Amino acid sequence: MFKFFKERTMIRKLIPIAAIGCFIVSGILITGCARKRFICSTPEERAEFIVDRITHSLDLDKGQAEKLNKIKDEILARTKIYRDDREATRKELLDMAKSEKLDRVTVDNFISKREARMKEFKPFLIDKIVEFHNILTPEQRNRIAEKIDKFYHYCD
Repeated sequence: MFKFFKERTMIRKLIPIAAIGCFIVSGILITGCARKRFICSTPEERAEFIVDRITHSLDLDKGQAEKLNKIKDEILARTKIYRDDREATRKELLDMAKSEKLDRVTVDNFISKREARMKEFKPFLIDKIVEFHNILTPEQRNRIAEKIDKFYHYCD
């Protein structure tokens, strides 16, 4: 008789543990699939995802959301020329990887071209970051600061 109650109690304990395990496994699988979908999507889709996430996490009002969308569109328009060169950059990188000999000058030239593009884009991006920061309320800025702090302490 006591054996029956022990088995029944054990089963009652195992069911919630199994359910929690299923939730964890499904969460990991869903997260992995979402990450691949994010990485393999177009820049426009990624930008839209980021804007939606920022809008929800900071509780932006309608005017702030419109300004953020305008900033997103300006950044996408400005980066289109870099995306158009992506295939040429990929081909150049593959050629360097497949070459019999790789010299320092070739790699330096490849990196210098990329750095020049980044330096050209840097002032524009800084202006957009400042523009976004200026539309936020102090509470929203504090929320961003908390998220940055949490991000940096994530692996500590």
